Amino acid sequence: MMLKRRRSGKKAQAAMEYLHTYGWVFLTAIVIGSVLIYHNVSNAKYVVPLECKFLSGLNCVDAGTEETLLSLAVINEFNFAISNISVSVSGTCNSTANTSDGNIYSNPNVMLENQQYTFIFECQNLTNMRLSETISLGYVNVETGEQHVKVGKLEFSPTG
Repeated sequence: MMLKRRRSGKKAQAAMEYLHTYGWVFLTAIVIGSVLIYHNVSNAKYVVPLECKFLSGLNCVDAGTEETLLSLAVINEFNFAISNISVSVSGTCNSTANTSDGNIYSNPNVMLENQQYTFIFECQNLTNMRLSETISLGYVNVETGEQHVKVGKLEFSPTG
């Protein structure tokens, strides 16, 4: 009987030593997790406020919202000018930018090589909304006359 008491005591002592040694790790993980949840760090707008990309040739550099307008800044990184530009977004906004010459938003009908333009889309109320848009940009290669369409993706959340 004496032998059983010793073995039982050693197991309990080992368990207590384990808790005393590693318990602070568990406590720290719980405290950090609670702080992150309290400050809503899991919300994507704090992690990635803007993600906008096309596969190639075009580069999104900025996006913004203002009540009912979505603006999207794009650079032509092709080695040629593009014309007959048509841009639309679908998702939260579902709108087409007016890209004809002389429109009120000054959207381009021609983009030269390495030129940047901001396309404006009219949407519903976008105040503090997270946007998830598919961008479709159609154009004609000025050098070859061939028509093309580039599809991109926009993920945007206003900061603040």
